[in-house]
Amino acid sequence: MQVQAPRRTPKIQQVVEFVESLDDNHRLKGKEDGETYLIEPNAISRIYIENRQVLAETTQGDYHLGLRLYQVLEILPAYFIKISQSEIVNLKEIERFNITPNRLVEIHLKTRKLATHHAVTSKQ
Repeated sequence: MQVQAPRRTPKIQQVVEFVESLDDNHRLKGKEDGETYLIEPNAISRIYIENRQVLAETTQGDYHLGLRLYQVLEILPAYFIKISQSEIVNLKEIERFNITPNRLVEIHLKTRKLATHHAVTSKQ
């Protein structure tokens, strides 16, 4: 980042520090309808791939992230886990689990959405 000013005043320094701190707290930049928003991780229930785009699902709607899934996972706090090749979930947003008769795990989120199914392996 580059800031140009006649001299570095305390106010200019505050602006520089604020902008630099935006990435420090794991916020993601998401786009919706041409606008860019800063998204707090605790507002995200899951991040998923749809039509080759990475989306963050929040209570406010879905936002295009413009990053690859592995890049998003590197930014997010530890309470996010990758549950499949195309989905990351917020552990704080999980309401319950279900194991189906065909040995898949259904992850039900507080938003009433169902996360991706995963095969359960058993040791026999």
